[in-house]
Amino acid sequence: MKNNAIILFVIISLFLLALITVPRDLLEATDVPDYSDTAKFFAGEYKAKYRSSHSIMYGLMLSPYVKLTESFFILKFASVFWLSLLILSIYYISNKDKRTLILFITAPFIWYMSPWLSPVPIVSLLFLWTYHFIAKFEKEEKIKYIIYAGVLAGLASVFWDAALYFSIIFLISFLYNKKFFFSWIFLLALLIGLLPRLIVNQVLFNFAFFEILKNFLALSSFLFEGGIYEQGYSSPSLVPFLIVFTFIPFYFYSFYKKTSLIKYKKTMIFLTLSILFILLNPQIRVLLPIIPIIILILGRELNAKRYKRQLIIFSILSLLVILPYLVQAKYETNNRNFEVAIQEFPNFELKYPTTKELIKSDLDEIAKEYPDQIFVIGNINDAYIKLAHVYWGDDIKEFISMEDYNLFLNNQETIAKKEIRTDAKINARRELRIIIDWRKNSKDKTDYDSIRYAISIDKELGLENFRFVKKYKTLYLFEKVYPSA
Repeated sequence: MKNNAIILFVIISLFLLALITVPRDLLEATDVPDYSDTAKFFAGEYKAKYRSSHSIMYGLMLSPYVKLTESFFILKFASVFWLSLLILSIYYISNKDKRTLILFITAPFIWYMSPWLSPVPIVSLLFLWTYHFIAKFEKEEKIKYIIYAGVLAGLASVFWDAALYFSIIFLISFLYNKKFFFSWIFLLALLIGLLPRLIVNQVLFNFAFFEILKNFLALSSFLFEGGIYEQGYSSPSLVPFLIVFTFIPFYFYSFYKKTSLIKYKKTMIFLTLSILFILLNPQIRVLLPIIPIIILILGRELNAKRYKRQLIIFSILSLLVILPYLVQAKYETNNRNFEVAIQEFPNFELKYPTTKELIKSDLDEIAKEYPDQIFVIGNINDAYIKLAHVYWGDDIKEFISMEDYNLFLNNQETIAKKEIRTDAKINARRELRIIIDWRKNSKDKTDYDSIRYAISIDKELGLENFRFVKKYKTLYLFEKVYPSA
């Protein structure tokens, strides 16, 4: 096949895979609600308050497509669009090298991410071009290339919080032995690329660095305090590390030989630091931003024998990552992607109809029976997100978090609070105290007094003064009990 035909065939296949995976909704995977529900919120279709732990920008950018279709249909293909541009870019940057093209399209990462709504594919695309311009800067040392690289890295950080940390690794790896002046140019260009996010944050939150600071504090909170809900990171397990090491191209490890390290010194510094960063929270998808760079050097350096072996390994892994998606063409499964399937093995469940379809059916029935109501959602704080995600009607006013309702009942605003203070060892007059206060929106206009009903995804609501009324297919309805006079 000619190169153009190969590219077209792969892009069509990626679209088909995204289309059949969870055909009436989006793949239930890490962080997907943060982006899909942000798009739905700004499309005016979300019956709940905005809540996201990640950048608002990707969902905001996709919101017109939700508004257009009043569904997530077009969002199903968002990752495929960026992956298609990524395939074309690596083909162009490799000077239309067929070996590199074949290596990349057989790699499991594009198939793994194609049905997954995530900004990681666009970040991977932007990082590939960041690397391309930094490599050109290495050869020619023209300031324009370092500006291009910095702006692209900044744009990547607009959509994905982790991209900012990768950008710092770019700076350290490729500019450590250059004049300090170039580092400042890169940082200034990075800030320019980051401007859209800063402007939107200023407009929406009245603080340009709100999301960046929030993400940094959240990571710090998880690392040192176990998070604001003291949930912490899951217990360390060998399996996620083994999965990540398996998905790193096998012959990449051969580039740690002296000759390759000398030839690709800065690239290998960048890739090594990036992998160490990824291992702090090992996941297959987080490898995607650096995989095109690895494949570029593999395409140049692998001999025919190693090249064929790498293709075989990639092809096997690609088939494995596709299998859970094919199952979800009809059924709901607890093994929603290959990574989860390995970690959950041998636990395997199939459901039909899916939980989301049952919830949607229940909510449509509840909306008819109890129109124009605000519902508290239990029995966990963020259970409302699942209901707000699947509901597309207009007969329910709002889904309320159980946490917000409890704050109202107790006349409180603070969700979590952390105090940092100095502890002088001498008889000093003063000490420094910093208080970080995470609280509900002071401009919350919800009429909590008018709430009469609650919905739970479990038979236990987790709220007092509500009595059970009715069980639907999967949801439980409760009514508020008012104390007698």
